Amino acid sequence: MATAAPPVLSTRALNRALLARQMLLERSRRPVAGAVAHLVGLQAQTPRSPYLALWSRLAGFDPEALSRLMARRKVARIVLMRSTIHLVTADDALFLRPLMAPFLVRGLATSTWRLGLDGLDLDEVAAAGRALVEAEPLGFSALGARLAER
Repeated sequence: MATAAPPVLSTRALNRALLARQMLLERSRRPVAGAVAHLVGLQAQTPRSPYLALWSRLAGFDPEALSRLMARRKVARIVLMRSTIHLVTADDALFLRPLMAPFLVRGLATSTWRLGLDGLDLDEVAAAGRALVEAEPLGFSALGARLAER
């Protein structure tokens, strides 16, 4: 006996399902941490990007809630998918970053950024950068200037 083919979503239904998954059809009542976990990566190229993204998705979004999560290291802005900065939970960062590392290293090796790294021990640069940002929050320009001093 032949089995019926599974139903196929129309283009519109697929679009709506994607928008609902991304919490873009209606504002959710999820807590900030729950929303970040659900989304598995919010575009965060600029510091304000995740605030705007969450304001668009969450009813009664409190920006201080996100700031507290960042201060407590429950969420992080890191270079991750597509070599761009995303906001993810700490758990997702620990899981995804090692998976993406080979891709990110290859991307760095072929980018114009590599020119400033010629002759440097990248593990040493990473350790120095990590020590600086663990001591105090630094933007990219400030971090670059501090590393250049070394």
